[in-house]
Amino acid sequence: MPISMKRPTALVFFSICAVVDFALGCIKWHSAVAGVVAIVCGLPLTLLFFLVFRARWTGTDDSGAPHS
Repeated sequence: MPISMKRPTALVFFSICAVVDFALGCIKWHSAVAGVVAIVCGLPLTLLFFLVFRARWTGTDDSGAPHS
């Protein structure tokens, strides 16, 4: 299986984070509107997480050996 198939894509990563943000917003503030606000406010932190994880993945394959 190609390496790119084993790693989550940006869409999947942002979707999972958005669902978590929505759920936490609904649980904490008991409102769907608060869930949507939590998604919007969580986007900058989600982008930061994505960039950090992507930088960590770049340059190595799953075995830890550098790409040639």
